[in-house]
Formats: sequence, C-alpha cells, structure tokens
Amino acid sequence: MSNNYNCIIIDDEPKILELLSEYISELYPEIFIEEKCNDWKSAYNALKQNSYDIIFLDISMPEKTGFDLLELLPDVGSEVIFVTAHTEFALDAFNFDVCGYILKPVTEKSLVKSISRAIKRIESKSTAIHADSSKVGIPDNDGIQFINVNDIIYCKTSNRYTKVVTKSTEILSSYSLGKFKEVLVQDFFFQPHRSYVINVHHINRYDSSGMISMIDGTNVPISRKLKDDFLKMFSRIRK
Repeated sequence: MSNNYNCIIIDDEPKILELLSEYISELYPEIFIEEKCNDWKSAYNALKQNSYDIIFLDISMPEKTGFDLLELLPDVGSEVIFVTAHTEFALDAFNFDVCGYILKPVTEKSLVKSISRAIKRIESKSTAIHADSSKVGIPDNDGIQFINVNDIIYCKTSNRYTKVVTKSTEILSSYSLGKFKEVLVQDFFFQPHRSYVINVHHINRYDSSGMISMIDGTNVPISRKLKDDFLKMFSRIRK
C-alpha cells in the first residue's frame, strides 16, 4: 500500500497498548501510531486537538466508557475499531458505525480483518464525497447520491452519522459534519451550532431568543458567540 495513515490507541490496560502497538507496527508499517492513551481524559484531549484515521478503542474503562467518549465527540470522522473483553457490547457498538469489534485476547487475524476494512473505508471516503459549484455527491449505504447544493436545507450530526436534509429528501451519511463543512464551501452555508451546518437561503426567520427557523419547520439553535457573525452574513449573501 502506498498511502500512509495515523492512529490512536486507547485502553486502560498497558499490556494491551503495547501488544496492539507491536502488532500494528509489524503488520502495517504504513500506519503511524501517534498517540497511546490509558484513560479517557487524555484520550478526549488528544481527539479534540488532533485528527486520526483510525481509533483503536477499549469500551470498558474507568469513569467513562468508549461509548461515552464517542458521544462527547460526535464530529470525529475517524474509523473506529473497538477492542474489548466483553461480547455483550457488540450490538451497541455497531450503533456507532464501527468497522471492527475485536475481542481480547487480540489475535493478528482479527486485527488484520478490522484494519483492512478501515483502510478500505478511508480510501473510499477520500474519493467519494465531492462538490462543484452546483452538485455534491453524498455517499450512503447504497452508493452515492448526487444532489444540487442549493437544495440542501441543513446538515445535522446524528450520532456518528450526518443527516443531510434537502427540499425533497433526507440522506443519512457516515461522514462527519466536519467533512461536510469542508466540502460545502459556498458562502451561503454557515455553522451556527456544533451540530448543524445550514443553508441561509432556506431560513424563514431568526428569533432573538437564539433560534433559527428553517423552511421545513426545523428550529436550529445558534451559539451566542456566533450570533453577530450570523447576522452580518445577510449584508453580503448573493443568490
């Protein structure tokens, strides 16, 4: 493989941290281990400050679980591979659209299977979503839907998915809201809240209490810090 990837390993067991590090380094020299964390706080800070292609994540940890950590970071666009000793978490794990669920003790076979799936998904993401001045291609479970950029009303974070709402349909994509923000660069898209990116051409009204009403009836909250920037937009928007 010619591409390089980076990862973070999160587990409260030092032996697992070292074992995963050894396996990954031996089997996948193209994967650089940027961080190893043995508690949720250090992991949270690392994930807030940096971007990783793959997250190897324990589920059962002191204070907060791996599920809790992902819920605190809904915009993380990494591929997640759970590494756990507990079979009973499997159903809940796949609600987060993970690409691997490895049971301890970790084997090379199980690791290779999950990492291979993660790399395929990363490579697919790098080419699937794109936009020009009028169209955007959005991957879903069945392929890629191409829609007019102007028809998008808003994008909303939904767990580790993003719901894209248009005039005629809704698309649930596994891409993060941050990815959509990168692609929708037109000046009529604005992020008023960490969970939303909106098309200001489809606003009905702004309420001084801090809510934006969209044409489909959805009420979108706006951060106090972004209120002035939002109101200033209307003097420069061109359809």
